[in-house]
Amino acid sequence: MDYKEALSYIYSFTDYERGDKYSRKSDENIQRIVALLELLGNPHHQYSNTLVAGTKGKGSTSAYIERVLREAGIRTGLYTQPDLHTFRERIRVNGALIREQEVAQLIPIIRTAVEQVQSRALFEPFITYEIGTALALLYFAHQHVRHAVVEVGLGGRLDATNVTQPLVSVITSISYDHMEVLGDTLAKIATEKAGIIKPNGIVVTSALAPEALLAISNIARQRQARMIRVGPQGIDLAQANVDEGHLPAISYHYQLADYREELQSFSVQTPTRIYSDLETPLLGTHQVENAALAIATLDILREAGYYWNEAALRNGLRSVHWPARIEVVGHQPTIVVDGAHNTDSMQKLLQSLPAYFTFHRLIIVLGVLKNKDQIGMIRALADVDAVILTRVNNPRATPIEELVALFADNAPHVQIYEAEGSAQALDLALDLTDREDLVCATGSLYLAGEALRWAAMHGDVGAGSEIEGIDHP
Repeated sequence: MDYKEALSYIYSFTDYERGDKYSRKSDENIQRIVALLELLGNPHHQYSNTLVAGTKGKGSTSAYIERVLREAGIRTGLYTQPDLHTFRERIRVNGALIREQEVAQLIPIIRTAVEQVQSRALFEPFITYEIGTALALLYFAHQHVRHAVVEVGLGGRLDATNVTQPLVSVITSISYDHMEVLGDTLAKIATEKAGIIKPNGIVVTSALAPEALLAISNIARQRQARMIRVGPQGIDLAQANVDEGHLPAISYHYQLADYREELQSFSVQTPTRIYSDLETPLLGTHQVENAALAIATLDILREAGYYWNEAALRNGLRSVHWPARIEVVGHQPTIVVDGAHNTDSMQKLLQSLPAYFTFHRLIIVLGVLKNKDQIGMIRALADVDAVILTRVNNPRATPIEELVALFADNAPHVQIYEAEGSAQALDLALDLTDREDLVCATGSLYLAGEALRWAAMHGDVGAGSEIEGIDHP
């Protein structure tokens, strides 16, 4: 089996990322992956891990944690999703993508185990995501990883990654997304995310909404788990609940200090010390939040024997790379790529752009998926100068004509342009802009990947150097 054949096998299963509807007996999810991993020798028992759930910021927080541990000399695994260019981006050891030949070598082993499980006819068929998760967990064992940072795919309680027994369960910010699966309130969504909390374990969270925090706290109490909160300096939206004894107080406080296009500096106050003048190349106040969440997690890991020092922390945070998060790929005009794909992340993006960049007009290149809060994102864009609507190369992409109608109803004053593909949309953006304008491609990580591939050919920043193969059109 070669890599192309292995990839074909992985995608031969139902793949909800590529358009198949989410309709399964969810109570079988964990049992099915447990059965598969048992046949593979329970590879996830051969190393420790941190498990990261949440609505936004999972990937960035995971990247921060992994990068600092790697800087400290710890052999790391990193499992994230989705990918931007190649499936191999999802699985990394010590920062290096799994190689094509390694995928090709391990997939036949997994296929044999899958066929054994399916021959028992006890469960519904596997999905692509579960095959990918099994591959990651098996690969980490083969590579003698000491600690893996594992990002949850969807929710948490019933996610395939929840078979692991993390040293720390991490829950990033909570907002509305995947409501058809996770629920239509922040409490319901947070309860699904909090399913990763283990009995007598530790959960670290940067969630801010009291409704979400109370849901997380309820699960932590039921499982006698310790809850650690991360929040901004000087404010706690849930202070009344803290005063009433329903929540612990924030013990890790973060504060933005300064920023420029290349990086931003910030401080984090922990229960034992203050880190001043920390730096990260990831822009946006939300990235400071993610970094502080990573620091709280790293403190717990150090207590568990995964030692890192201040130099590793500073170097790791400053050298982390996580693409398509307010990533600058061109100048004159400034061109930015960001993967915002729900209302909360779109609002944060639009708040960040004028704070971090100086520009005359803001031109948005937008492509979104059908199952997202399109109206919320469009309303967030009501004050931009122009939007170029395009269609992401994904079966779940929203048709341009539907987006046009939604803008007419929800943001009627925005000037609208149309372009069938993302490359044509970005070309059009350059035709429409002056040197002092800013172009931002956003609305989906799938659009972000397409925009980065376009930037590899057209941008003046080395976006192409970060692309290690392309599996997607």
